[in-house]
Amino acid sequence: MPKEQGTRTHSSLSAADAPLEVVLVNREPESRSRLAMESAGAHLGWDPDTIAELVSPQEVRLLRLPCRILGKVIVFWGVVALHNNARGPFKGGIRLAADVSLWETVELSRLMTLKTAVVNIEFGGGKTGIRVDMPGMYRKFGRTPIDLDFEKIISLDAVELYAQIMRETFASHYYVPAPDMGTGPDEMAAIINATQDPASVTGKPEGIIGWQPGRRESTGYGVSFVATRYVQEVLDLRPNRCTAAIQGFGNAGGYAARFLAEQGVRIVAITDLYGGVYHQKGLDVEALIAYATEQGTVRGYPGADTLTNEQLFGLDVDILVPAAAGNAITDTLAHTVRAKVVVEGANMPTTPPAMRILADKNIAVIPDIVANAGGVVASMEEYARSLSAAKTPSEQVFGTIRELLGDAMDATLERSHDMKVSLYEAAVSLAMERVYDAMKRRRMI
Repeated sequence: MPKEQGTRTHSSLSAADAPLEVVLVNREPESRSRLAMESAGAHLGWDPDTIAELVSPQEVRLLRLPCRILGKVIVFWGVVALHNNARGPFKGGIRLAADVSLWETVELSRLMTLKTAVVNIEFGGGKTGIRVDMPGMYRKFGRTPIDLDFEKIISLDAVELYAQIMRETFASHYYVPAPDMGTGPDEMAAIINATQDPASVTGKPEGIIGWQPGRRESTGYGVSFVATRYVQEVLDLRPNRCTAAIQGFGNAGGYAARFLAEQGVRIVAITDLYGGVYHQKGLDVEALIAYATEQGTVRGYPGADTLTNEQLFGLDVDILVPAAAGNAITDTLAHTVRAKVVVEGANMPTTPPAMRILADKNIAVIPDIVANAGGVVASMEEYARSLSAAKTPSEQVFGTIRELLGDAMDATLERSHDMKVSLYEAAVSLAMERVYDAMKRRRMI
C-alpha cells in the first residue's frame, strides 16, 4: 500500500495506535468515527490507550467467496468486522459494493457500536462488506443495465455462499446481520435457509417466520422523525412550510421521502445512482416511487427537471438528506450547501472537512448514529420477537423509534450545548461512555 494511504514501519508505530494497526503494521486512513472518538475521548479525560481500545475492532475476518453464477465461477472477496459486543450481540448489515475495503468495513462496524449505544439498545457493532462490482458483472456477462433480475441473481448467489460459510456464527447469535447497501429481505431469507433460525438475522421479508411489520420502513421513518422534530423544536418551523432534497431513493431515502411528505414537507428534489429529478412545487412522492419501482431509477420521471447530485446539494431547501453512499458531501460540495439542517440518512455521508465547513456556516448536521438508527431499533424488536407467532404492529414499532430516537436527540442536543461541541461529537461522547461502562463491568478493558 502506498505511503500516502498510511503504511508505516514497526518503528513508527506508537503505544496509542489501535491494536489492529500494530498487527497489520498499517495505519487506518483518516476516518470520521475515529477522529470523533479521539476528540470525544479527550473531552472525557481518557488516556490515548483507553481510546485506542474502544476504537479497535474485536475481530476481523477476510473471506474468499468463489460463487457459481450463471455457469461461471466468480470470486468475490469479503470482510467481516466485529467491532464490539460489550452491550450485546454484534449487529450490522451486509453491504455489497465495488469499493468495499477492510478499513471501511471496520469503520462501519465501529459506527454500529456507537449507533446502538447512543439509542441505548442491547446490541454491539458489526459489519460485512462483500466486494461486488455490479457494472463489471454486466460487462462480464454481456448484460445491459438496468436489469434488476440479473442483479438479484448476483446478490443472492453471493449471500447464499457467505451464509453457508458463516452459518455457525449466525446461528449462535454471535453476529446478527441485516440488510444494507446492495442487499434486502430476499438475501436475509437466504441466511435463514442456511441457519434454520429466524432470530439469526433481521430485516426478513414479509410472510416468513420471524418477520417484523415496520422493519423495512423503519430507517426512513426514523430519518423523517428526527428531521421534523428538529425543524419544529430547534428551528421553530412547521413541517408543512419546509422543503427537502434527498440524495438516494432506496430503502432509507424512499421511505424518508414518503414520511416527510406525509408530514407536509415539500420534497423538491431526489437523486439516485442513475440521475435526479427536481420540481419547485414539489414531487408527487407516491407516483415517483411507483415510477422508480418499474424503471429502476427516478431518472426520466415525466413532468420534472433533471439535476445532478452536485446540484441537489446546493439547493436552497430547509432539509437536506444524504441517504445514499458515504462521503457524499465533500469539502468542495459543503461550500455550496444552503440547507438549514443536514439529516444523515446514509452512514458517514459527510466527510470530516465538510463537517467543519458546515459548522462554520452554522448548518447543523444530525449525525447518522442518531438519524438513521430507526432501522436498528426495529431490528431490536424483530430480534426479540423472532420466535413468537404474535407480530408487533408497525405503529408500535414506530412508537418505539420515536421514543428512543427522541431520547437520543434530547441527550445529544443537551450535551452539545453543555460541551460546546457538534451534535456528532456529542452523540459519540454519549455512546462511548455507555460502551466503556459495559466493557468495564464485563472485564473487557
